[in-house]
Amino acid sequence: MKIVVGQAVHGEDFWKREDELLDIWDAIESGSHILISAPRRVGKTSIMHNIKENPKSNFIAIYINTESADSEVEFWQKLFHHMLDEEFVNKLKAIAKNLWQKLKGIKLKKITAAGVEFGDGEVLDYKEAFTRLIDDLDSDKKIIIMIDEFAQTIENIIKYEDEKNANKLLKVHRELRQDTKISSKVAFIYAGSIGLESVVAKMGSSKHINDLNSIKVSQLHPNEAKEFIEKLCSNNQIEIADSEIEYIIEKIEWLIPFYIQLILQECKKLYRKEKNITKESIDRAIENSLEHRNHFESWQDKLKKAFSNETYLFSKEVLNLISENFTLDLNDIINISVKHKLSEDEARETLHSLVYDGYINNNEDRKIYRFNSPILRMWWYQNVAN
Repeated sequence: MKIVVGQAVHGEDFWKREDELLDIWDAIESGSHILISAPRRVGKTSIMHNIKENPKSNFIAIYINTESADSEVEFWQKLFHHMLDEEFVNKLKAIAKNLWQKLKGIKLKKITAAGVEFGDGEVLDYKEAFTRLIDDLDSDKKIIIMIDEFAQTIENIIKYEDEKNANKLLKVHRELRQDTKISSKVAFIYAGSIGLESVVAKMGSSKHINDLNSIKVSQLHPNEAKEFIEKLCSNNQIEIADSEIEYIIEKIEWLIPFYIQLILQECKKLYRKEKNITKESIDRAIENSLEHRNHFESWQDKLKKAFSNETYLFSKEVLNLISENFTLDLNDIINISVKHKLSEDEARETLHSLVYDGYINNNEDRKIYRFNSPILRMWWYQNVAN
C-alpha cells in the first residue's frame, strides 16, 4: 500500500471501507438508486472506483466524472460516450454474443439541444434515447452508472445556461429512476465534492432527489485509523511506536484517509533523514504539510465558485473567525449574516453548505461551530485569515 495524497486510489492502495461498501451493495441489490453523502476528501471517489474494479458477479459498473460538463447537452454527451466505451462494451460482449451487433446498430450521430440524433435520422429526447440504449443492452447483468461531481454539473448548468435547464436535468434523472424498466437494468449512484442536497435546496428542487437512498461515508473510527497508519508505515518501511500513532490520531482529529496520508507523507521524508518518528517530528510534519498549497487552496476556491459575492464574504468571515478563535457561537454568525445583508434563509443554507462540504461542524454543541480539521484550520488561519 503506497501513501497516496490528493488522488483517488485504486487496487491494493484502497483502504477497506467495509461498512460503507456493504451499505452500498445492500442498497443496489434492493433496487435503490444512491446518493453517496460525505464532505470533501473523505474518499467517495475511491469507493466508487473500488465498486467499478470489484463488482459483484451479476453487475457491471461504469464510472464517469461530469465535473467539466457546463451544459445539459454536454452532460448527456459524456454519459453516452461512456455507455459506448470499448471497455464497457467488451465486458458485455463476454456474456451476450449478439450484443456487439446491436450496439453497432445504434449509430449515435450527434447530440443537439433537441435531443440525440441517431444514424437513421431519428431525433429522440434524452430520456427516450437513454431508454432505447438500455433496451438494446440485452444483458443478464445489471449496470451500475456512477456519476461523480453531479452537483458540480448542476451548478455549472445554472451558471452557464440557466436554472431551468438544471431543473430539467434533475427532473429527467428522477423520471429515469422511477421507470421500472430502466431501474430493473440500471442503478444510479451520484456523488461529488459539493453537496447535491445543498445545491438542489437552493433551487427549491429537493423533490427531484428525495427518492435517492442517501448513504453516508464517515471518518475512520480511531481503531481503524490506527490500523490504517500501521499498515501504511509497515508498507513504507517506517518504524513507529504505538504512542506516536496515538499522537498522530490526536493531532489529526478528523480521521479521514486524506489527512492521515498527508501527514505520513511528511513523516516519511523526516524518517529518511532521522530514522526515528517522535512527537516533535510529527509536529514538524504537520507544519510541513501546510506548505502544500495545492492540497488546501481548493477549499477557498470552492467557496468562490459556489457562492455569490455576498455569501462568499460571509462564509469567509465566519471561517476566518473560527480559525482565529477555534470556535464561533451561532449568535455571532447571525450577526455576521446581518452585516453582509443576507436573509435568514441565505445564511442558514450557506452555513449548512459549510457543514456538509466538510469545513466546520457543530457536533459537540448545536450552537458552537469549529473546523472539522485542525490542520485545515491552521492553514486557513495562516493563508486566508491573515
